[in-house]
Amino acid sequence: MKKLYSILLILIIAQMDAQPVISAAHAIQPGPLTYHAVDITQLGSLTPGPSGANVSWDFSQYTSGTTINQVRYDCPGGNSNCSDTNFPMANKMISSGGGSYAYFEYANNELSTLGTKLTNNGVTTYSVYTNPSTELKFPVTYLQTFTDTWAQHSIPASTTETGTQTITVDAYGTLKTALGTFPNTLRVKVEKSITSNTAGSPTATITFVGYSWISSSYAGVLLTLGFSETSIPGFPTISGRALSYGKNTLTLGTDDVTAGRKLDIYPNPSSDYVNIKNGEKIEKIEMNNAEGRKISEFKKTDKIDISAFTSGVYFMKIIYNDGKVQTRKIIRK
Repeated sequence: MKKLYSILLILIIAQMDAQPVISAAHAIQPGPLTYHAVDITQLGSLTPGPSGANVSWDFSQYTSGTTINQVRYDCPGGNSNCSDTNFPMANKMISSGGGSYAYFEYANNELSTLGTKLTNNGVTTYSVYTNPSTELKFPVTYLQTFTDTWAQHSIPASTTETGTQTITVDAYGTLKTALGTFPNTLRVKVEKSITSNTAGSPTATITFVGYSWISSSYAGVLLTLGFSETSIPGFPTISGRALSYGKNTLTLGTDDVTAGRKLDIYPNPSSDYVNIKNGEKIEKIEMNNAEGRKISEFKKTDKIDISAFTSGVYFMKIIYNDGKVQTRKIIRK
């Protein structure tokens, strides 16, 4: 019986190890991104496909209608628009061209939207979140879920919005698009309920369901699609759908290389100690459980004792002395 239990445990650990994990270093690194937006005339039969483990999705029939170029920046210093006084906490920014900018804060293992800025014909309009919207929590893992509320208002227009969203990593598997086939891909589902008020106009209620496929081998998202319905009293319901896809190369080569540093962590899996080689520039290491909660911290060490941890998957957040961050998955046998 003991031997059978050991075999089952090995099989369970192997299955957990096969599940993709997305660290912040992959998801929000700076650099250029190119996406292809599909014309809405192609999307009449669009569905998100299955949820679950080791599933497959095929969106290869959808071809590009418009190319969208973005650049992601670390702030401050990455771009002059980083220093906009409406977003003092922004340390990440995306420029989508045409005077369009989105501002984010990465803190406490999560990424939150702070607002947007659009400059058109010399007129600048802001959308500022008084209660930021949490978009991702790192590391991103299968079956991770959380609910968040947010509120924002526009400047100078008198529009306010409040909303609730639930984000669930509901699937992983192999994704196929017009740009290729991508194994080990996570799907993130977001469900939003939004109330929008504009002075002098009736209140609009918006429901939105979106899906994003992400991979530790590519920057940005591989594919995103969304379905929306807008209801305004006295008017027909407005339905919308959208799909875009990309294939953007990571600046980082692998999880073992961050800022030009190679890091060896062994043995993994382990039942007692995990050794760290070439980690002389590490300031501290935070250990997080599978739900992303911090459970312990180690400073300036080359060996971590995990013997008191229960069996399962953990995430090692490695913080270097220059502020760079890397996430590695380890397994306690």
